Amino acid sequence: MNRRGQLWLAVLVLLGACDHARARAPTARDVGPRYYVVGPRPTQTLGRKAFKLLPGFGVVIEEQRNVAGEMVGRTSLGRDLPMKDLRPVTPSSFTGVFMQGRTFDFGWVVREGAAVREQPSSTSRQLARYPLYARLRLNSHSGPEGYWRLAEGWMASDDLRVPRLSSPPLGVAPDEPWIDVELESQTLVAYRGAIPVLATLISTGVGAPGTAFETPPGLHRVRAKLLAATMDNLTHQGVVPYSYEEVPHTQYIGRVALHGAFWHDQFGHRRSHGCINLSVTDAEWLFSFTRPALPKGEHEISASNETGTMVRVR
Repeated sequence: MNRRGQLWLAVLVLLGACDHARARAPTARDVGPRYYVVGPRPTQTLGRKAFKLLPGFGVVIEEQRNVAGEMVGRTSLGRDLPMKDLRPVTPSSFTGVFMQGRTFDFGWVVREGAAVREQPSSTSRQLARYPLYARLRLNSHSGPEGYWRLAEGWMASDDLRVPRLSSPPLGVAPDEPWIDVELESQTLVAYRGAIPVLATLISTGVGAPGTAFETPPGLHRVRAKLLAATMDNLTHQGVVPYSYEEVPHTQYIGRVALHGAFWHDQFGHRRSHGCINLSVTDAEWLFSFTRPALPKGEHEISASNETGTMVRVR
């Protein structure tokens, strides 16, 4: 193992990162990766040493070949899987909003066909329906509990996620990049000092406070950045298993990370095992926004507790 690899391993040990993670340098075949999930039934690797993969596990197929009349895919970890047991997934097309002087007077629809009603009541006349991720302008931030006031009517707060302006934590310099994660609204806002740059939807941990699948609140720093990492908890017993190959644009802030999620399209809802999920597009932008910058040609970098970008989870 070279010195850089030793440093990365030390960082993972220090952080207790996402149960199990492996960094991997992308190859030329990674151009235009093909994402798949296992399902609806379990599958297992082909060859003498079988390895079982459960429905929902995510893989990246780098190449396919015909073996005795059946298509076999080779994953980024070198596992051979029958393609009939995999289903392709297209990463979410959702992207956040570059603020550029905008005010926080909007929200995103997080349920397909969410209704706008004439009055703040589920029995009131329906005026319109909106698709998932439609961005709607708010008429007011005030209203009866459980509803948002739109220009054309009312929408249930369970159907809309609204980002909010926040002040920088103490110690953040006027032009310093930092990130604010609000668990209640499932939104993330990237700032430079007090100026918001990007607002977007996220998916945080499903766990209750203090449990393994919670996204831990508090002030954190980016401690390691990887272009791609494989995450799983398959060495643990008595837990709900997960495994995802080639998780794109991963940034560890402790035992959890900010990263792209190609395997679901439910941003705005708690979904993860503790990490902060973003769309693949948003994760790539955020990766370039934070410190430390990844040197050209490198695939991972670590940071001290003073140099990494601050991430506030609240």
